[in-house]
Amino acid sequence: MNLGKESETLEFKKTTGELKEAMISISSILNKHGVGTLYFGVKPNGDVDGQDVTESSLRDVSRFVYPRAHRNTCPAGGWTPFNKVYES
Repeated sequence: MNLGKESETLEFKKTTGELKEAMISISSILNKHGVGTLYFGVKPNGDVDGQDVTESSLRDVSRFVYPRAHRNTCPAGGWTPFNKVYES
């Protein structure tokens, strides 16, 4: 499966090991557009690689993302709920 190309509102990261880079990307997307989509488990060319995700890794991502996103983003329309950032 291929999700297409990255865009100004769509970002791919191969693994959750790229959290720091993901935060930089999603902060930029939210600051410019106010909404965007970030996928983990997807190669830069859009091919879905997938990733085993445990409850622990979901907690780790949430703990890493939440405080940084609120500190690093300020969309013109107000704060963007995370369900819009991490659409699936």
